[in-house]
Amino acid sequence: MLVAGFDVGNSRLSVALVAEDGELVSVARQETPPDASSAVETLATMAEELIGAAGEQPAAAGIGFGGPVDAAAGRVRTSYLTPGWGGLALGEVMADRLGVPAYLANDADAGGLGEALFGAGMGAESVLYVNVGTGIGGAVILNGRIHAGHSSMAGEIGHFLVVPDGPECTCGHRGCLQSVSAGPALAAAAEERLARGEVSTLGQRVGQLTGSDVGEAAAARDALAVGVVADATRFLAMAIANAVNLIDPAVVVVGGGVTEMGEVLLAPLRRHYRGFVLDPERQAAIVPAALGYDAGVVGAACVALTELGAAESCL
Repeated sequence: MLVAGFDVGNSRLSVALVAEDGELVSVARQETPPDASSAVETLATMAEELIGAAGEQPAAAGIGFGGPVDAAAGRVRTSYLTPGWGGLALGEVMADRLGVPAYLANDADAGGLGEALFGAGMGAESVLYVNVGTGIGGAVILNGRIHAGHSSMAGEIGHFLVVPDGPECTCGHRGCLQSVSAGPALAAAAEERLARGEVSTLGQRVGQLTGSDVGEAAAARDALAVGVVADATRFLAMAIANAVNLIDPAVVVVGGGVTEMGEVLLAPLRRHYRGFVLDPERQAAIVPAALGYDAGVVGAACVALTELGAAESCL
């Protein structure tokens, strides 16, 4: 049996066909068009091409969307970065287009489910997943299922308040974790330090810095970059520790583009975390995600597998 997985990001769209054992059978990726209607058409076309090449209709489709959703209604609430998505019944649209049931989830929820079933959290009865990239998302996975919460907003760790009256977040509030620890926040913090006169190899890229630039410089022991990463990981560890103290998961899986820094990020993150969490000897360890860039589409496919009851064999 095959299922389709859709990962709808603000910069890239991914569609895949995935087997019920989590094997990625085929995948296609394209840049995200600047408006929702074009993106939906692109997603549908990508899926139809993959299905045609496979010669097999998927049993269902799962969709991970990069923004708040109403999972029960299959409807997008909003996108903070791309216009036109608000109120769109994306699950229904894809179901009509492909002729199979389609289930919608937040992209971090989908990624967390994928890691729980087939990745770094496999075998754990409870997983806290944290995705750190352009934004910061999270998921709570209990017994192989997404805990979406009363209004599908559970797991939004990126909007934990960590700096009262801090930088403005894309959600409109100030001081959210996302505003100080996501990739763009790393770049902004480095730019601020450079503007204050600190010396760094990053000075050659003033005005063009990315979070990846900061990570590479930190790996090369650039003092400014190391300081930026240390500050960001302290806030990230604070949020993770608070979440762990609240829900007590078996494991914390950290994924996303920023975590490609490896131990440059994970080592200080674990150190700060142990200082914040209530019982570091007994509470969840922090481990890196295992599925890499494919976590989004595999996770979205897992949403479909769960709805079909096929994911129970993975526990």
